[in-house]
Amino acid sequence: MEGKPIDLRPLVVVAILGVLAGVFWFAYLRDRTPAITPDEAKEKAATFLDEIRAGRVDNAWAGTSADFKSMYGRERFRQYVKSKPVLKRPAEFEACEFKTEGDLRTAECTFRSSSGKGSIKVVLNVDEGVWKVGRLSVE
Repeated sequence: MEGKPIDLRPLVVVAILGVLAGVFWFAYLRDRTPAITPDEAKEKAATFLDEIRAGRVDNAWAGTSADFKSMYGRERFRQYVKSKPVLKRPAEFEACEFKTEGDLRTAECTFRSSSGKGSIKVVLNVDEGVWKVGRLSVE
């Protein structure tokens, strides 16, 4: 039985429009990084350090980004904290600097140990639409 050939042009047009809409939507969402003020970044970073100082290392780890958690498993993070005595001492906020690294926007908060020996950097980035701790370094 011979019938009329099916005209696929409307389906191709719909598929192309769907792909274009998806690309536009992805680009739109990627650029929608929630705003954060320097004071809010300072507060988030300070709260993270306060949790560590208070011995609630698991609570601090729980509030970090997915990348942080994959880089530091819970046990590795506990060992890192244990190996850095400066994290147990009070620290004074020094500065918060906003940076863009490729597509990643960050807020880098620097703290100085109250003893004057050592500095702590807490880097925040957006994870699942929320600013979270993405990196921690002690110098």
